[in-house]
Amino acid sequence: LEGGVKFDFSEITLSKDCLSQNNECNDENELNEEDDNYDSDTEESTNTLQTCFKTMVDTLSKQDNETISQVQLLVKELRRITLLWDELWLGTLAQHQSEISKRQQQLEYEIEKVNENSNLDNEQKISLIAEKHRIIIKPIIFILEQLQDITSVEAETPHEKHFQEKYMDEIKDVIAKLKNPEHPDKPLESLQPLKLLQKKFQQKFHKRASYSLKMQDISPVLAEIRNTLIAMPGIATNNKNSVTISQVYNTVTILPTKTKPKKLVFYGSDGQTYTYLFKGLEDLHLDERIMQFLSIANTMMAQNSDPSDHNLYRARHYSVIPLGPRSGLISWVDGTTPAFALYKRWQQRELAKLNLKNSDKNVTTSVLRPSELFYNKLNPLLQEHGVKNIENRKEWPHSVLKQVLTELMAETPSDLLAKELWCNSISAGAWWQVVKRYSYSVAVMSIIGYIIGLGDRHLDNVLVDLTTGDV
Repeated sequence: LEGGVKFDFSEITLSKDCLSQNNECNDENELNEEDDNYDSDTEESTNTLQTCFKTMVDTLSKQDNETISQVQLLVKELRRITLLWDELWLGTLAQHQSEISKRQQQLEYEIEKVNENSNLDNEQKISLIAEKHRIIIKPIIFILEQLQDITSVEAETPHEKHFQEKYMDEIKDVIAKLKNPEHPDKPLESLQPLKLLQKKFQQKFHKRASYSLKMQDISPVLAEIRNTLIAMPGIATNNKNSVTISQVYNTVTILPTKTKPKKLVFYGSDGQTYTYLFKGLEDLHLDERIMQFLSIANTMMAQNSDPSDHNLYRARHYSVIPLGPRSGLISWVDGTTPAFALYKRWQQRELAKLNLKNSDKNVTTSVLRPSELFYNKLNPLLQEHGVKNIENRKEWPHSVLKQVLTELMAETPSDLLAKELWCNSISAGAWWQVVKRYSYSVAVMSIIGYIIGLGDRHLDNVLVDLTTGDV
C-alpha cells in the first residue's frame, strides 16, 4: 500500500491448483523459462524508467520543493480513494462470482461420487468429503485472506475505521467457517456465510444510482488542503494568470459503474469551481492521446470555416490528466446529456401514460432495461430456430439478430433527438443553427472515430449538448 490501493481486481487471483487440469499445468511448466526471461526484461525496463522518473522529480524538487511536495501529496491521497475498502471487497467478490459457483458445483459433484462409492464406510466418506472441501475451497479462502491482509492494516481515515468496525469481525468469521465448515457435505450451506457477506456489501451500493461520501471521511488530508501551489489540472494558462487549487469540495459523488469513479470538485484561486471525474484502475494515457489527436484535428480543420468565420468542422473534446498507470482525472463535461437519457425519458413518458390508462385496474408496470427488451425478443426466436446453447453468441443466426433489431427500431420513435433539439431552441433560426452544428459534429466525430478505431460507442458514451448541437 502506498496511500491507498494501487491494483485492480485481477491482481487478486485464484491460486493455481491442478486438481483437474494436469495437462495445462505441464504446458505452463514448459513455458516458465521463456516467461521468466520476458518478465526479467520487463522488470529491468520498468526499473530504468523508475530511476529516470525519480531523477526528474529530485531535480524539480530542488527548484520548487513546496510545489512538488504538494503534488505528491495530492496524488498519494487520490490513490487512497481510487478504490475504497468496501468497493474492493465487493468488486473482487463480484469478479470471482462465477469461479465460486463453479467450485460449488464441482464440490457437489465430488460429494455425490464419494457417497455413491460402496467401498467406503461412513467414516471414510466423511473424512474424504472434508478433505475435498478443503482442497476445492482453498483458492477462495486464499482470495479472502489476501483481501483481509489489505484491509486489516492500521486504519488512517474515518471511512477505513468504520469499515473495520463494521465488517472485520464478520470477515474473520466467514474465513473461519470456510476453513472448518460444520457440514462440509452440504456446499450450499457451507458457502452461505460468504454469500451473506457479499449481500451485506451489495446493500450499500445501488447498481443504478450514484451516492455520496464526505471527503473528510475518505481523505481528511484532501479535505483540509488550502491555497496550494498546485496548478489546476487541464487548464491552459500563462505564468501571470495561472489558476491553482485553493480547496477541495467536501462532497464526493461515486458513480454506479464497475470501477466506482469519483466526481470531485476543486475550488480554483480564481474563484471558479472545476469539476473532474477521478477514474481508478484504468490507464488514461490512451484517452489523453485521443484528446490530443482531436485538438490536432481541430487545428487542421480550422481553415474550413464558413463566411461568418465559424469553424464548422470541430471535434468537441476535454482534458484528460493521467496520474500514473492506473488512475487519472477527466474534466467533467457540463451541459451535456447522454443519448441514452433521451431514450430513457421517452420510456418513462410512455410508462406514465400506460399507468394512467390502467389506473382504474390497479395495474402498474416498470421500465425495462434495454438488455431485457433485447433478450425478451431474442430468446423465443433462438428457441424457434433450434439454438440449444443460448449463451454462445456464435450460434445466434444473423437473420434472428436482424429481426430483433428491426422490431426494436420499429417500436422506438425515430425523432427523439430531433424533438429534444427543437424544444431546446428559442427560435427557428436558433434551431437551424443547432441542427446544422449537430450534423457537422456527428460527421466529424464519426470519421475520426472510424480512422482511429474508436469502440465502446454505446448510448451512455455519446453525449449531446442540446443547446449547441455538439456531440
